[in-house]
Amino acid sequence: MIIDEGKLIAIFQAIKRVRKEIIWKPGKANSHLAKRICLGHLSDEATLEQYNAIATSVVSSTDANVYLYVYGETIYPTLVANVENKIWLVMIGLDGILETSFPPDDPENYLANSAFVYLGLVKELEI
Repeated sequence: MIIDEGKLIAIFQAIKRVRKEIIWKPGKANSHLAKRICLGHLSDEATLEQYNAIATSVVSSTDANVYLYVYGETIYPTLVANVENKIWLVMIGLDGILETSFPPDDPENYLANSAFVYLGLVKELEI
């Protein structure tokens, strides 16, 4: 996949937007939180604020790996970083709205999927 300069700018702007504020698609935040609790990714007492804090930690990390998840003609900037000794993935839309945030069971295998295109570390990309 070839990423032109305009797309790169849109990707970086989306990442900057999500760094400023975690915004979920309308009505999706609590269902995502409930799923993470149900799957044991978060404690039973976890709050949306705690869940959002993990996502903020990932997108703010200069050591985060940046991928593009390609779905047809749509790309989703995806950041992956270690939070409290667990690898978390945060996927956003080009509008800066959160799509999902979770710790893959097998991150290396999960990210080996051909739909993920690796761009580099945040600190290398100067986002």
